Amino acid sequence: MGFARKWQRFLNTYIGQDYQGIRHYNWIGGDKSWFAEFVNSRFEGRDLSRLSFVSVFGSLKTFWFHRKEKKVFWTGENLDRYHKYKKKLPVALSLGFEDKDSSDYLRFPIWLLYLFSPKDTAEDIRKKIYSITEQKYLKTEFATLVARHDPGHLRQEIVSKLSELAPVSSAGAFMHNDDRLWKVYQNNKIQYLSQFRFSICPENSDASGYVTEKLFEAFLARAIPIYWGAEGRPEEGRINPRAVLFWEKGCQNTALLEQIYELNASSKEFQHFLENNPFLPSFSDYVVERFEKLEKKLSELL
Repeated sequence: MGFARKWQRFLNTYIGQDYQGIRHYNWIGGDKSWFAEFVNSRFEGRDLSRLSFVSVFGSLKTFWFHRKEKKVFWTGENLDRYHKYKKKLPVALSLGFEDKDSSDYLRFPIWLLYLFSPKDTAEDIRKKIYSITEQKYLKTEFATLVARHDPGHLRQEIVSKLSELAPVSSAGAFMHNDDRLWKVYQNNKIQYLSQFRFSICPENSDASGYVTEKLFEAFLARAIPIYWGAEGRPEEGRINPRAVLFWEKGCQNTALLEQIYELNASSKEFQHFLENNPFLPSFSDYVVERFEKLEKKLSELL
């Protein structure tokens, strides 16, 4: 490990970053924090100096420093990749994607941060969910993949199979052949995806409940997601499985490829598929509940 990385790791572990008066450790958040905005929008005037947020991009040593702070642990990552964080951590509250029952834990998956503003009210949330299904985009292209890497070689598998039907555009670093995401759309991923009929959006790993923003970005762009992950049950009971095309890893996927070919060839069939509302009736209530429960738990810490 070079000096620059060691220094950054030291800063992440012992100094942290300040977002709106709240320390964040082991964090990668650019110039802002969704959670800092959430706290500040709901607890104006409260003393936030004893609250901090911790993630997985650093050392475990950070949990043993700044002990007077009430730490909240959050990660959108599958902790199978971060084994040391799977142990019981000395924090006041943990947030993650797993569905488990504990007074010091709340399921708060990463897709919530992509779909909703930290300042959203219950009314804002319901309006936003409704507006997603009302969006109309002119679809001029076949399929796209936006990815930095391919840890399980699944993305290459899907792209290779779909390329037998029509050219596939890849705007990310992996299998890159399309510069328009940056040059035309200024890295607005939803606007870029919106021109495609299909979005290739498998997860990096397969685990129960592990659903990231990838599936929801396809919904936002009204592109049909070609998906793998969450053990084939992404947000079960909240996401309509009829609105998703499920890829089986390592299989021929003959019937699925025939379906994709037909949907691509027929605008009528494509529009008919999009009539499957991606969100089941329970979805809005679930999101509102996540926001309300997070506010309640943080209020108890403050």
